[in-house]
Amino acid sequence: MEEKEWWEKRVRRSVDYLKLWKGNPRFDGDDAVAKIKVSDFADAIISSKTEKDDFYDLVKSIVKHGFRAFDPIVVWRNEDGKYIVAEGNRRVLALKLLRQPHLAPSSIRQFIRQQAAKFDKYSIEKIPVCLAPSYKDARWYILERHTVSGATHKRWDRLQQMRYIVELYDDYGHDADALIENTNFTRKAIFDAIRFVTIRDWATSNIVLDKMTVEERELIHSRSISISILERWFTSEDVKQAWGISFDEEKVLVSSNRSSLLQAYAGFLKLMFGVTPNDLTFDVNTRSIPQKNKEILEYLPKVNFGEDSYETYTNGSSASGSGKNQNSTEAANDDKNTPLANGSNKESEDSSNGGGSTTPEPLKKTPPRNRLRMVDGSTTRINAKSKRINALFYELTQVPVKKYTHIAASSLRVFLDLSVDEFIRNNELEKNIAQKYNSKYEHTVLLQRLKFIQNQHIDCKKANKCVGKLLQPTNEHSLDTLNSFVHGHETHKCDAGFVNSFWDMLTPLMSELIGMREH
Repeated sequence: MEEKEWWEKRVRRSVDYLKLWKGNPRFDGDDAVAKIKVSDFADAIISSKTEKDDFYDLVKSIVKHGFRAFDPIVVWRNEDGKYIVAEGNRRVLALKLLRQPHLAPSSIRQFIRQQAAKFDKYSIEKIPVCLAPSYKDARWYILERHTVSGATHKRWDRLQQMRYIVELYDDYGHDADALIENTNFTRKAIFDAIRFVTIRDWATSNIVLDKMTVEERELIHSRSISISILERWFTSEDVKQAWGISFDEEKVLVSSNRSSLLQAYAGFLKLMFGVTPNDLTFDVNTRSIPQKNKEILEYLPKVNFGEDSYETYTNGSSASGSGKNQNSTEAANDDKNTPLANGSNKESEDSSNGGGSTTPEPLKKTPPRNRLRMVDGSTTRINAKSKRINALFYELTQVPVKKYTHIAASSLRVFLDLSVDEFIRNNELEKNIAQKYNSKYEHTVLLQRLKFIQNQHIDCKKANKCVGKLLQPTNEHSLDTLNSFVHGHETHKCDAGFVNSFWDMLTPLMSELIGMREH
């Protein structure tokens, strides 16, 4: 009998020791390289309501029917001897969370705990997998599953497929002929993928993000930018001429002013999203492009030609994963003081933001910062459903604390209250709290809510320690202090240094409540 190929064989491997693939094209843009923790993977998998519902269905199916390995899970062993999941990341993630519910992000932790309580985690301690001889072999399998057939499978969307092509192009040393020889891709498919991943990622430049509402920034950092619309728009001759765009194989050549081009691009994306009202009498989509190109171009900001023109945007050796490159990165960092996704920001220490004021000596020593952010200056991101929380987070991280200390301090109390409420609602604890305090949930106060979630519903030791400090009136970083920022008359603690130190103290708790983390 002929020996089976590797994809037809099964070996058993421990679920806990399988590593999720952080290069998975399901993870979009810059986020891809940051997906390390299991909770990060989960956040990416459930980034939209549809994907979240699909993942819930997957978990429920495993709990009801057990894990069935009809569709193989494919892994390869890297140079460190670790088994990396090439195929089946969603299923392995579901198994990991059912075995260790505390690893789930706060937004779905209650659901995972409920499902895990009905499930025998020891039944999935080890699962059958197909062990690919190498990453190259695993990659071949992925191509067959996600870009060719995959009828029984959730195929990658257009952007995910394009990102994978870009990654392969890098792996083949930018040798299109070798890539064509070893895959089913055409030259046009390869070059189109590189071009439009590059153009799509212009949307993450600060010049573009600065023009967006919180909701529009969320759409940019999800997979809600239609590649089909971008292809129709940027391949239209009238658009290429008006915006100074041309293509040379995989390169995107720009002969116009970079800043004005990105501002026009921001305007186009806003029209495409349709979130902000506009004066056009039609929707911008594949039906109105190219027929309505003239009206769209007249509506958008004009693209200038002259100084700072003729830039070459192309995906170089760093194209995989983020889809950015050395040339386009320059455009993405034009203004380092503008906001990133979900309110995160990069900023320089500009004393002018403080109106020339000096920072009072803080009660608790903390690095001098003019805005609320990580101690080391890193940008932060949150994962909140509430538009109000996202908007407040963005505004908090933009306010110069030296100049507007009282606004920042009182807003910090509101931000904590809203974040605790979000956590409680995400975990469906309203009825439990109402029963605990024999009152309607809406009538309970922040102190009661913090006491309820401490330890029993928060697993992180550092976060629970934060709650303990808040609940201790003698602690300088207490809820009483926050309340005094809103209702009290004392001002001796209301200085920029102390407000920053309070922000630092709350960071582990906010990570649990709304997924706030360094980015």
